[in-house]
Amino acid sequence: MSCPCHLLGLGDLLDYVRYADGRLRVYAPPEVVPEIAARFPYAFAPTGPGPVQPIPAQGVPVGGVVVRAFRVPHGANGHSHAYRLDRSAGAGQAGWSAAVVTDAIGIPPELAREWLRAPGGAGLDTLLLGTSFEDESGAPLTGRSVYDVREALSLPWAQAAGQVVLTHLSHGVDVRRAGHLPPGWQYAHDDLTVPLAAAPRPASAQAALATGRPARPQQEP
Repeated sequence: MSCPCHLLGLGDLLDYVRYADGRLRVYAPPEVVPEIAARFPYAFAPTGPGPVQPIPAQGVPVGGVVVRAFRVPHGANGHSHAYRLDRSAGAGQAGWSAAVVTDAIGIPPELAREWLRAPGGAGLDTLLLGTSFEDESGAPLTGRSVYDVREALSLPWAQAAGQVVLTHLSHGVDVRRAGHLPPGWQYAHDDLTVPLAAAPRPASAQAALATGRPARPQQEP
């Protein structure tokens, strides 16, 4: 079962879509749509399409970018969904690939190979990755649900990304001490704008992705 907290706050949006005749399309992973309908039954008519449409396997095109959802392990909270964004090269612009993985831990290598690298096996251009604390190595893994910063730094697919933004931050992360982050990495903050474009990747990171071994010792439990 997906984490129910991810659905809270959706009521106002559904009101806008259904009652105010808002011209806004809302999408969710197919398996999540019934859960949304169960929690917000008033917004779904007995017949006909509801206000939330399932994301098709081929993704949803938005402004030249294709958005797809994929399921990721969420530790003690079961599972969550992350999002992959791809823009093809054309009209004098380079293509790029990005992923938004805010609520995950213990992503298996095969899933990372499928979703967390660019076409051709290169690293992603942009990765938004959730890290709740700096170091939770002392906490039981069975009670955790999101990577910590220590683990993120050791993930080959994170090391291979052109730019990495660490988000889902608790007060246990002191963003003023960001000097230990590698080049191209940063902590998220209010009003942050993240450019989505092709980004250079360190050669050492590419080697880590190719071999499946991190450039630093693997620290993920």
